[in-house]
Amino acid sequence: RSQRTARRTYRQMFTAFSTRYPNVEFGWSYKTNYLQAICALMHQEGAIAEVVSAMEYDKARLLGMPGEKIIFNGPHKPMAALEKAVSEGATVNVDNLDEIVDLETVAKKLNRTVHVGMRLNLDAGIYPQWSRFGFNLESGQALDAAKRIARGGRLKLNGLHCHIGTFIMDPQAYAREITKMVKFGYELRDAFGFEMESYDIGGGFPSKSRLKGVYLPPEVAIPGIDEFAEAITHAFSEALKPGDFPKLI
Repeated sequence: RSQRTARRTYRQMFTAFSTRYPNVEFGWSYKTNYLQAICALMHQEGAIAEVVSAMEYDKARLLGMPGEKIIFNGPHKPMAALEKAVSEGATVNVDNLDEIVDLETVAKKLNRTVHVGMRLNLDAGIYPQWSRFGFNLESGQALDAAKRIARGGRLKLNGLHCHIGTFIMDPQAYAREITKMVKFGYELRDAFGFEMESYDIGGGFPSKSRLKGVYLPPEVAIPGIDEFAEAITHAFSEALKPGDFPKLI
């Protein structure tokens, strides 16, 4: 029964987004739950893998995920894991300046230009603001990192990633997040010719559990997934230029 419930919930969530925007992909967060049966179920339903360690990356590969269906996030990616991920076609989201240098080393070793994503942190009106990971947008740190990538000449930025937190009760927080991300994407295109092919907005949608001590019944207090999907896809479509349909992850 629990497997049926999980599949039904996944399909409801995916439908909420895919009926509102034509290019949607879900990434299953291994960090959230890397039980083999759960990950396999999510992949059967169509989710790619989002991993934050070499162990999780290898687990996704063992479960049959090809490199191009893996997104490698996280603040610590050992050089050997980076080289494997890049050579197998995974998406690597750069988290810090050291990783830019490491990825340039990998690109030089493989003798090719490597496409990368960038993790941002930004003010989406959620407090406390998550600022431990990635490059800050408002301070100019993210733009400086993009300049560094462009100057190095071995990496090409083609995606942006941001995760604003967990148990986010306000759908408009995601609307603010995606609006800022798209605006920055166009700034990168104009300044460096980097074309954003995907925007990964993280997870953090609230569950219907009482774990957070919601006063009212969860069915009343917590917005439904359609409210989140509507806020996100509307803001995304409004921010994009006509004819642009990058992937929403």
